[in-house]
Amino acid sequence: MNSEKSNDFFANMNESGFFFTSLGSGSSGNAYFVESPDEALLIDQGFSRKELLNRMNKCNCRPEKLCGALLTHEHTDHAAGARVFCDTFNLPLYTTPETAARLARTKNLPKLVRTFEPGAKFTAGSFEITSFALSHDVDTVGFKVGWQNLHLGIATDSGCISESVKRHLRNCHALVIESNYDREMLMNSDRRLELKRRILGIRGHLDNLETAALLDELLGNESNLLLLAHVSRECNDYDKLAGICAGKLRQMKREDCRFAVLRQDEPAGKFLIKTPEMD
Repeated sequence: MNSEKSNDFFANMNESGFFFTSLGSGSSGNAYFVESPDEALLIDQGFSRKELLNRMNKCNCRPEKLCGALLTHEHTDHAAGARVFCDTFNLPLYTTPETAARLARTKNLPKLVRTFEPGAKFTAGSFEITSFALSHDVDTVGFKVGWQNLHLGIATDSGCISESVKRHLRNCHALVIESNYDREMLMNSDRRLELKRRILGIRGHLDNLETAALLDELLGNESNLLLLAHVSRECNDYDKLAGICAGKLRQMKREDCRFAVLRQDEPAGKFLIKTPEMD
């Protein structure tokens, strides 16, 4: 069931462990704060420095804990604050060479940059990172972030999920995956036909039913936190999506799996990433 309103869904601010916080998720800005007791990573920087700090403050996410920033791709809703934020806190930006080149052309490339090819594994502080290519625009990647024996998989901005991507995401303790649009709402929207076709294509985004169907393959015995991300405010409905997800988890007999729909306008609380044995 959706435990979003239960007392134990969000972690205690003073608790120690491995946490995920969405600072905002959607077509107008994306940023995620992942932290252990001593360090943190910022995945995507799709808001201004001022807005990122404002949202971090609301969730007790301390920027001084950051040891690096990961970037999935160069679109503004993911990279708007990359240069200013990273330079302010002297953070290295981990991204692909092609994305770095595109940021350089738009004068949005931080001073400290560490590049990797899609599919590469690397470390950032005490975090073990595995990158993987996603089907979106040029050099879009997802990440599997490991800390100790826990794993977080994150994949947004992808028109389809390949078998290789499924292998990275399968049975992660926490899964963040996009559920961008409701197909009927998209087709009835005022968006240009060309844009609709792009969103529906393999380099576009996943719809609610496509994401729900993937859960059969992605949620394993270790999976106990599901977060639905990059939800369109214009072409989706938070409550409808939550209902679809709850129904799918009931069908799978996985009511034990915590889930929430991440929102654009407000940050979410801290989600504890844990093994099922920790319940």
